[in-house]
Amino acid sequence: MPAEVATLHPGEIHGIGVIFGLCARCARANSRLPTSTRQKRLNAAASLAAGDTTGRYWTARLPDAQAAVLAAHMLGNPDTKAETAAALGW
Repeated sequence: MPAEVATLHPGEIHGIGVIFGLCARCARANSRLPTSTRQKRLNAAASLAAGDTTGRYWTARLPDAQAAVLAAHMLGNPDTKAETAAALGW
């Protein structure tokens, strides 16, 4: 896997629930962009996450957007982080 996850982005694209993480460097670079460009990059990352099966990125496909949001909350909770990351294959 790449560097440690700094930000999580749950959502849905093409009818697939996805969650993807950005490392601190990518999150900082993304935060300096104009809003429209930032959103386009996040949409492209979500599309990549929906199609990724390599395990190379911090991505996971889920049944729907609500499951992705739940996974993001569980990853943010110190009590459930390890189990959730293992379930996602991270």
